[in-house]
Amino acid sequence: MYETPKIDLYKFVEKNPNMPKSQVVANFKERGYKKTTIYRWLKTIEQKKSFERKKGSGRKTKIATRQNVLKIKNHFNHKSGRSQKKMASRLGCHRTYIGKILKKYSDIKRRKKHKRPLMSDLQKAQTRPKCRRMLEQFGHLDFILDDESYFTLSHDSQPGNDSFYSDNVDKTPASVKNKFKSKYEKKLMVWLAISPKGLSNLYFVPNGLAVNQEVYLNECIQKRLEPMIKKYYPRGGYVFWPDLASSHYANSVQKYLVDQNIPFVAKKDNPANVPKARPIEDFWGNLKQMVYDKGWKAKNLKQLEQKIKLVFRNIDISLVQSHCETVRRRLDTIRRRGVEGLYK
Repeated sequence: MYETPKIDLYKFVEKNPNMPKSQVVANFKERGYKKTTIYRWLKTIEQKKSFERKKGSGRKTKIATRQNVLKIKNHFNHKSGRSQKKMASRLGCHRTYIGKILKKYSDIKRRKKHKRPLMSDLQKAQTRPKCRRMLEQFGHLDFILDDESYFTLSHDSQPGNDSFYSDNVDKTPASVKNKFKSKYEKKLMVWLAISPKGLSNLYFVPNGLAVNQEVYLNECIQKRLEPMIKKYYPRGGYVFWPDLASSHYANSVQKYLVDQNIPFVAKKDNPANVPKARPIEDFWGNLKQMVYDKGWKAKNLKQLEQKIKLVFRNIDISLVQSHCETVRRRLDTIRRRGVEGLYK
């Protein structure tokens, strides 16, 4: 097995210095190389005794000089809103050459920004101690999490649905290449609770109805969360972790949870604005990806509701478990490294 045709020919000539050129050419023609090419290589071997290029030979660098490389690296590293096209215009080269310089002379890559909640200084200061207290109090229990999320008719922003393929954009149907969005797009709010052992039933919030404390208590806690707890945790071993929505910590809701002996994370111990710590956010993303798979779109809210129910019935429970089992790890990461630790 040879490295490259040139190197293989060089080694072959070294081992057979007395072999006539015609035999060498005949040997390499059998491998599929052209006769003129082989003779050119042999001539190079005779004149230079090597295929290695001498240091300093070749065309002199004009664009990728040490000064320009440093300028390019400083211009892009740890910056946003930078344009390779504008930098290429300044240096008098094509924009793709800027990308080649960054790849060859640095580890700088174009990366996607993380979407993160905007936290106040007070929230940042309280997050780590609150996560530590949650681990100390509930680290040995299963976390039951609940949340609401919106589903739209098309959800074109879903990864995979926000782009299209075409060999001729002019021939691509308008429904494929355009993302049509009405000013007030119809959407459906859905409530759900998840745990390492199973899921609650879905609650589809009627259009125009807000999830206030009465709706949350009657429809979510009493009709859906409690049956889930009785089914999967008849002997306890769990803690309920709601988010900090005002209806979730209304006096009537907290009193009912206490009266029914449902342990829950106290409001004073619940870290604010840390969706990454709650894997139910990731579960919503997976559920939406399955609902809108292959660019599926709903014609109306009723059809959307039926599709969500169908996907929900066939969902793999291991997917839910894989999400819920990460709660302790996420809380511990925040305890040790802060919220930033979850984004590294």
